[in-house]
Amino acid sequence: MRRSDYTRNTAVFYALPAMAAAVPTIPAYVLLPSYYGDDLGLGLGITGGVLLLVRVIDMLTDPLIGWLSDRSSMRKIWVGFGAIIAGVGLWYLFTPPQSPSAAYLFIWASVLFLGWTLFQVPYLAWGADLSGDYKKRTALTALREGAGLIGIVLAGGIPVLINAPDRAAEIRTLAIVTLALGAVFISLLIWKVPDAVAQQKRAAKPVSGNLSATFRLGLRSLRGNRLFVRLLSAWMINGLAAGLPAVCFPLFVRYYLQLDQDVENKLILLYFAAAIFAIPLWVFLSGRISKHRVWCLAMGMAIAAFGFVPFMGAGDATGFAVICLLTGAALGADLALPPAIQADVDDWDHYRFGKRRTALLFALWNMTNKLAMALAAGIALPILAAFGLTDVGRDNSSALIALVLIYAVIPIVLKLGAIGMMWRFPLDAVHQVAIRQRLLRRTV
Repeated sequence: MRRSDYTRNTAVFYALPAMAAAVPTIPAYVLLPSYYGDDLGLGLGITGGVLLLVRVIDMLTDPLIGWLSDRSSMRKIWVGFGAIIAGVGLWYLFTPPQSPSAAYLFIWASVLFLGWTLFQVPYLAWGADLSGDYKKRTALTALREGAGLIGIVLAGGIPVLINAPDRAAEIRTLAIVTLALGAVFISLLIWKVPDAVAQQKRAAKPVSGNLSATFRLGLRSLRGNRLFVRLLSAWMINGLAAGLPAVCFPLFVRYYLQLDQDVENKLILLYFAAAIFAIPLWVFLSGRISKHRVWCLAMGMAIAAFGFVPFMGAGDATGFAVICLLTGAALGADLALPPAIQADVDDWDHYRFGKRRTALLFALWNMTNKLAMALAAGIALPILAAFGLTDVGRDNSSALIALVLIYAVIPIVLKLGAIGMMWRFPLDAVHQVAIRQRLLRRTV
């Protein structure tokens, strides 16, 4: 089976929806936990518990959706259907009443994340289907993640530009922008980008057999792909290392650095802008050094930056801006390189087991990322609530120590573990080219 070679226009139309999908990333993962828990008065402990439950339930749907996407005739149907559901959940979650209940948060967060899964899993697999070339795959992934980062920067820049009176107005505006961009870009994706899976399915024989048994067998056989398990484990550990600072970012700026909301918005914008500008550097280096080594170097840079966090004090906006700049640049590698490595592992899985399971692999990939974010919210927020971080008139010195540990120290330890797992990863450009050649010979 030969995958299609994408054109430049195809790559652009494929990448654009990532921009729309990324606009609500800051509110969904960074602002909403503290917004519901602190600003709306739901409580950090309750908010963290609800979000943990939602994401645990949500991530259980990923393998099923990935498996169904692999068996279906089109990626496009799943992407469009998921986008509609996510849009409905997004609107209600981002425009809550003044005093939302835990049930309200649970219901609409569940709808949003279900739609997100229905969209994202086949969307990621669609990108892997477009090319099998080692460097082209990295470039396409970088373009998609770069578009996503532009969406995140747009989300960070909107609050600065509109000078919204409060957090509620900011989040509502971001919801409107997301829905507008999504309607345009996803329509262009479905119209302009070829669906390689649909073309292959039309030429293939129908798949028979018991669906449930086939699904369970597919999941069990993934354990034999040691490269996938190793990469997925490192992705999970690094995802938790990234999720903890993301969840704690508004709280760290507000309570530890004692900076206002305007400065917070500018720091978020700086963080994601640094990621965008750094992506071309990581892609350039990955063409000369193995992708996994470049990723490790980026994680090492983030570790060095986090090492200065415990030495900061109230009002240190300049020092923290430097940390945001460096960790943001490292984020560019986190977003661009691991999914490209995962696409290469998908080729190895196809060669080793004789089956194409692209969407299922990316579903487990997506599920792991969700688990990391769920654990970040479920661990950090209840602990900070127990220490009384947001309690008025209470000595919160111990809570600030816990905040620093969660925001910077624990991520350092986790990233060191991820580097240890990936530094000697055995799949590089030479091996991937050889695998692709053997796969092509099977079809001759």
